[in-house]
This record gives sequence, C-alpha cells and structure tokens, in this order.
Amino acid sequence: MSLRKRASCALLALSAIGLVACQKPAEKPESSSANVFETGTLRAVVIGSALPMVEKSGSTYDGLSFVVLEAIRDQMKWAPQAKADQFSIEPVAVSSPREGLDKIRSGEADIACGVAFSWERQRTLDYTIPFANGGVRVLAPKGTDGTPDSLKGKTIGVVQNSVAADVLAASIDDAQFKFFEGHEQALAALKGGEITVLGGDSLWLKANRAATAPDAVLVPDRPYARSGVGCVVGDATPHLLNVSNLAIGRLLSGYVANDPAVRSEINRWIGSGSAVGLKDDQISTFFRMVLGTTAQLSAK
Repeated sequence: MSLRKRASCALLALSAIGLVACQKPAEKPESSSANVFETGTLRAVVIGSALPMVEKSGSTYDGLSFVVLEAIRDQMKWAPQAKADQFSIEPVAVSSPREGLDKIRSGEADIACGVAFSWERQRTLDYTIPFANGGVRVLAPKGTDGTPDSLKGKTIGVVQNSVAADVLAASIDDAQFKFFEGHEQALAALKGGEITVLGGDSLWLKANRAATAPDAVLVPDRPYARSGVGCVVGDATPHLLNVSNLAIGRLLSGYVANDPAVRSEINRWIGSGSAVGLKDDQISTFFRMVLGTTAQLSAK
C-alpha cells in the first residue's frame, strides 16, 4: 500500500487513556549474529490462536496481528539495513505470554504483535506505537455488573502473566483467581462450565463471546484499565523498532485516508462486520489520536 506521508517514530504517551509506545533513543551496535535484515526471515511470536489477533487455519495464520506483521514485512525491504532480497514471516508458536516474550528477550524470536502495554514489560522490551486500544473487563453471567462488589467471592479465570490478571488482582478484593496457561485453555474452561467469569482484554472477550459464552455479558461499562496494544521487539534485532513504527504508522494512515484495502483488512477483524463490531469512525478516531500525538512529540 502507498501512503503520502510517513509517520514519525517517537515516544507516545497518552496518559489519559493509558496508551504508551516507546522508542529507543539510540540503536545499539549490531551483533555479530545474522539478524532479520540479513536473513530475510521475520520470526514472529504467535501466542495461541485467539481472535481477533490470531486465527489459525491448518498451518497458516491470519488475524489483526498478521495484518500488522505483513505491513512490517513489506516495509523492511526499504530499510537501509536490508541485505536480503526478500522478506517473509516465520511464525514461532508458543503456548503462553511469558514463553513468547522470553523468546524475544533471548533473541530466539524477533517480534510479537497484539501485546498489551505494561510498565513491567517495558523494562525489558521495546513497544511500537499502538494499533489497537485494549481494556480489562470480564465476561460474566447476566445480572453481574462487573464492579468489584459484584465479583466478591467469585472465581475469575485469567490468563497467567497477562496484563488483565495483574489489573484484576489489584482491583478486586475477596475474589479467587484461576490461572490458565494460554487463551485457548481459558476460553475452553468458560465454555465447558469450569468457570463462569473470565477476565481479559475487551477485544479478545468480544471476539470470542459468541462462540464461547453467548449468554454472558461484557462488564463493566468502563474497563478496569485501558492500554495500547502494539508490537514488542528486543535488543537482539537492531533497527526493527523504527521500521515497525513506520509500517504501523503507514497502516493507520491508510485506514484514516479510507484506503479500501487497508479498511477491508482491519475491519475484517475488529470492524462492524466482525465479532468485535467497532464502527469505522471509532477506529479512525483512535488512529488519528495515535498519529497526531506521535507527530506532535516527534516535532519537539
């Protein structure tokens, strides 16, 4: 896709709604081992196969995360550091968030997309600008309003080491938590009746409600916390953060500019025709805010 303006890479801190994306102030010297710009293989962590970020069909993957990954892959060939003739995405399947992020920290993988921001993760990983807006809520039986009082004494299922698990544990007193290694296990437990309340990111809960707990309600109206959802990279792959920020900026700009191909790809996973059901105006408003804030901070 072609866009007229390049989105600048910068520190993005929208504290009012918890959106944060960080850029390294300076690239570290490249290591002696071959990296993605030399091999042409972008090793992308895939944490499970939960909508809207990931959908697996046989041995192939799709989803909003892969829309972003494909934009990053296409941008890499224009990077000054690019030495490979072509670039491809190599999925690195993992069963839990911790396993996936540890692979990036160790250099076994290059990137993970669809990762909610947390200050703890930011200590060892670099976040791109966000391409989605997440919020921590719960799926619960009708009659539950999702407030801390309504969840007292309840058992709440959460994915271990997730942002939602930390937020809910800090927000709700006298609740029990049942931890699951990955998203699929948590959804299966809800569907099978092992748990009746499941906490997590709003986009994930919305996308999987119909197939898992169609009679459940998504509560509370206002999430316990909001955070930007973006990609994370580690120090093992120099320059990838900047290329990823540029690619995401172009993608968001394409949506705002009403590029039919971009809108079709993104709406397929979170737009009005998807299980998430966001309106075009809602998505565009968020994208404009990300791009506008990034541009303002880049000019300073």
